[in-house]
This record gives sequence, structure tokens and C-alpha cells, in this order.
Amino acid sequence: MNNHASLVIASILGLVAGMSHGMVSHYQNLPFSLSEQVLESINVSNGKSFN
Repeated sequence: MNNHASLVIASILGLVAGMSHGMVSHYQNLPFSLSEQVLESINVSNGKSFN
């Protein structure tokens, strides 16, 4: 049961963190979503442009 409890707690914390990130980025009118930020950082590290 301990293994399941730690998995559930980690899942709930991840869900809360994701939702709070979405709410903050929405209310502050940030230009990029989280997925676009990740894709941009991957492309920049590979030497390619985002467009």
C-alpha cells in the first residue's frame, strides 16, 4: 500500500502544479504555452530556430 500512496501523492502534486502553471500563465497573458516553451528550448539547444 505504501507504493500506491507515494504514487498517488506524486500524481496529485503534479496535477496541482500543472493547473497552477496554466492559471498563472493565463492571468499574466504569457505569450507561449508550456509545450511551446519546451519545444523552443529543445530546438535552440539543437541549433534550430523555432519557426
